[in-house]
Amino acid sequence: MVEESKRLVCSPTFLISLLIFHALAYSAIFCQIDEWKAKFSNSDSNLDAKFTNSNNHLGTGRKVAVKDVVPKKDPLKIMLRRLLTGEQRTRFEETGFAHLSELNSDIYISSKEVRFDTNASRIYIYSDQEELHKYTAQPYPLKNDGVAMKMVKPVEIQHGNIRPPPCDFKHKVPAVVFSSGGFAGNIFHEFNDIIIPVFITSRHFRSKVKFMITDYQLWVLNKFRKVLTKLSHFEFINAAETSKGTIHCFPGAIVGLKYHDNLAINTSDTPGAYSMVEFRDLLRKSFNLKPRDVSQMPGTEKPQLLIVSRTRTRTIVNQEAVVRMMEELGFRVFIPTNDLMSNLDEFSRVIGSSSVMVGVHGAGLTNEIFLPNGAVMIQVLPLELDWVGNAYYGGPATGMGLHYLEYKIEPQESTLYDLYGPDHPVLKDPESIKAQGYRKSRVYYLDQQNVTINLGRFRNTLLEAMRLIGRSTTNPPN
Repeated sequence: MVEESKRLVCSPTFLISLLIFHALAYSAIFCQIDEWKAKFSNSDSNLDAKFTNSNNHLGTGRKVAVKDVVPKKDPLKIMLRRLLTGEQRTRFEETGFAHLSELNSDIYISSKEVRFDTNASRIYIYSDQEELHKYTAQPYPLKNDGVAMKMVKPVEIQHGNIRPPPCDFKHKVPAVVFSSGGFAGNIFHEFNDIIIPVFITSRHFRSKVKFMITDYQLWVLNKFRKVLTKLSHFEFINAAETSKGTIHCFPGAIVGLKYHDNLAINTSDTPGAYSMVEFRDLLRKSFNLKPRDVSQMPGTEKPQLLIVSRTRTRTIVNQEAVVRMMEELGFRVFIPTNDLMSNLDEFSRVIGSSSVMVGVHGAGLTNEIFLPNGAVMIQVLPLELDWVGNAYYGGPATGMGLHYLEYKIEPQESTLYDLYGPDHPVLKDPESIKAQGYRKSRVYYLDQQNVTINLGRFRNTLLEAMRLIGRSTTNPPN
């Protein structure tokens, strides 16, 4: 039997079969590796070859065939075109360049080599198929807000038959160019105008992009570094840095950011069908927030209620009495200091362990974004702030998987009642105030208005919040 086994092992048929098996396995493995490399990484030599082919006619008069410049299946082009639909996608397929003009932002997308001159704030995109076109981009998604755009430096884009300057830096992955200026410094705008749009625009690249940032503010980037480094594995590039060279070359780029709505993501217009659910999961991973859902909190402990307290305008005049009532109903009340609220790492963890958040309308309510799923956000709405309160925080809360409650104050609960009396137009005819423009109405309804909450009315809102998080009160209503 042993001799028969030896003959079988040493037979020519068996050895040939074994060699064929190893050859097929070897081929399958390395084909997969080559496919991965082609999709996610371009070596400097590959880039040089590609860029040389696309530019070697400069000074020679020879045009290169399109098939020599763009491969039949360009992985980068496939990834970039996912940001486009309809005619824009068709044009992009034909030319490798598209200008997407949306309600709030202008976005320029190129699958061709992009050269960014940090000294001139200028982008060069060569194409021998196009006449020279010049665009002025402001890569911040509030293009109709004149105040914001005054704080965003323009970037010139030259696309067409041009002679671009030589590269000082060659990058292996595409660039996403955006501004950290505008209304940065206000947490609502930091999330709404920068962080969420960056997520929408770049998430499907799986961190294989570089962020080229205009109006570079290091403190803003450091504040959100834990989030941004989940979206790009590379160090940020200051688009105004010139000390070590000025020409950055990328295999492609997106200039500008896609924007959907206030603190919101439109799943149908996002590559990968991402939503605020995925964005909030990214935040949890970035800041190590637990638990994911309010139902996972210990039932033996009092639920934590966080008050986003304001100190200058739209304050709660009788806050101490409100806190006492909250505690009587069974909440553990937490009021963060200004120092804590300015430390996003620490404050996000406090919010992430809260079951309920309460605050008067204002940018601080943006922190609802850190609440666990199933938590309750209660917005106290001063007079004439119903629409803006719902548009900025109420509607977005439901899209985040939160319960949203609002407490609309009565005229007698507003300090405007004491300041001007019940017959003043600010109370009796608010439409006449609004007709005078935003600045005038802002003075009254945003800057001068504080609230004195009716404890009896507000109690019912708190009881509803207790019910929504699955708790009973220690002091039920009479």
